[in-house]
Amino acid sequence: MGTIRPLQNQNLFDISLQEYGSVENVFDILEDNDIFDVTKDISVYEDLKVSREVFKKDIVEYYKSRNLKPATSLTEEEAELIDDFSGIDYMTLDDDFIIY
Repeated sequence: MGTIRPLQNQNLFDISLQEYGSVENVFDILEDNDIFDVTKDISVYEDLKVSREVFKKDIVEYYKSRNLKPATSLTEEEAELIDDFSGIDYMTLDDDFIIY
């Protein structure tokens, strides 16, 4: 297959799904590109090697025929929204969650 250039907000799982048809092949991408962290942010300026055989051809063909390129990483704005620690999950009794 060769190399591909990741798109904005794509992660290694997105690339695996797009190129191999399964997230199971993320470990092949890690090995082929000497990456040791599955959560590593990938750069849109660096090519990734994708040289293994397609795992699920029907899924790869589905993405290619519809020109779909999954990009599920969070933007900085989305991450800030998630980091807003508020709501009942973060309240403590008699501090900011008062029962009368």
